[in-house]
Amino acid sequence: MQGLSGIQVPTKKEKAVCPIHHVHLVSIDLVSLGKAKPFCPKCTAETIKQEKRQMIDDFKVNNVKDVLKRDSLVDIRDEYDCTFDTFKAQRGTKEAELKHRAKMIAYDAIKMPDKPIHAIFYGTPGEGKTHLAMSILNAVNENANPPQKCLFIDINELINRIYSSFKNTAKLWNMDYAIKKLRSVDLLVLDDIGSESSMKSDTSEASNYIQEILKKVLDGQKRLIITTNLTSHQLSQVYNPKIVSRMFAHSQGYAIDFSGVKDKRY
Repeated sequence: MQGLSGIQVPTKKEKAVCPIHHVHLVSIDLVSLGKAKPFCPKCTAETIKQEKRQMIDDFKVNNVKDVLKRDSLVDIRDEYDCTFDTFKAQRGTKEAELKHRAKMIAYDAIKMPDKPIHAIFYGTPGEGKTHLAMSILNAVNENANPPQKCLFIDINELINRIYSSFKNTAKLWNMDYAIKKLRSVDLLVLDDIGSESSMKSDTSEASNYIQEILKKVLDGQKRLIITTNLTSHQLSQVYNPKIVSRMFAHSQGYAIDFSGVKDKRY
C-alpha cells in the first residue's frame, strides 16, 4: 500500500472482512508504529475523500462569510461588533420596536434569499440606524444557509476611496471596481446616504459623478439597506428623483423611521 508520502507501506491481509465493502481488512506492522488496528482500505479511502470534500465546502463557506470584514468600508472598525444582542432596548420602547422590525428584515433576508429588499432606515444622527443595519448583516452572515455575501459600505469612505483612485490608478477602489463589488453581493448596506461630505459644497444636489455610481449600483442590486439622516423629500432634493425612486423600489414594509430615539452615541 502507498502511504501519504508516496512510500510503499507493507501491509498484511487479515482474515476479517469489512461488513460494508466485503473485502479483507489489512493491517500495517511497522516497528515505529507498532501493531496498528486492521482497517478496510475502501472505508479509509472514502473517509479521506469525504474529509477533503468537507474541507473544500468549509473553505467556500468561510470565503463567503469573510466578505463582510474583508471587503466592507466602515467609518469605525468597532461597527463590525454591532449585533442585535448589543443593541440596548427596553421592552415597550420605540427602540424595542425598531429592533424587532430589523430582526424581521434579517429573517426575510435569510429565509427568502431571492426576494428583493430595499430597507430604508431614516432619522436624525445617533439613533441606532447603523447599529441595526450592521446587526442585520451579522445575523445573515452567521445564519444564512447557503451562505450569503454581505457588504457594509460607508458612503463617505467609498467616495474618498474613489476620489483617491483618480490620483493613483493603482488604488483598488476605483469607480468600476466599486460598482462591480457593490452589485455582486447578496445583501448590501449603504450607510449615511445623502451626508454632507458626499455632496459638493457649491450645490444642493449631489455631484453627477456620485449619482452615476448610485444609479448603476441600484440598477444591479435588489437587496440592500440604506441608512440616511434625510427624509424622502430631502433625498429628492439631493438626488435625481429617478435614483430616489430606485432606492424605494422594494421598500414596502421596510421603511423605518428612527426619529425620536435617544442618541445612542452617548
